[in-house]
Amino acid sequence: MNGPTHRLVAGLAVGVTLGYYESKRGTFTARPIAGGLAAALLTNLPDIVAPATSPNHRAFFHSLTFAAILGAGIYNLNQWEPQTDMDRFLKSLGMLAGTSYLIHLALDFTTPRSLPLFGRATF
Repeated sequence: MNGPTHRLVAGLAVGVTLGYYESKRGTFTARPIAGGLAAALLTNLPDIVAPATSPNHRAFFHSLTFAAILGAGIYNLNQWEPQTDMDRFLKSLGMLAGTSYLIHLALDFTTPRSLPLFGRATF
């Protein structure tokens, strides 16, 4: 999967989801647009953390194990009840970054090389 596809899917998925929840609450803000744009940028995190150095570059940070750890972290972050505006901002940023990362991994999972369980050696 290429970068533009990752950005498009992450941006749409997050933007539409945020828009849906805002419509259920009857609030309409710029959050869906801002969230979608942030997700489109943040979905490249896996390739920044573990750059493609070979066709078999999918090491630990491109693995099913890391996806499970990240999913557990996002779940715990979602349970957090922040008390300050800064904490609410950090929670939102963490949720966006983690979700964008998982969208990237989900798209990579659908490719012929898929995702390794623990990661492949890249040497």
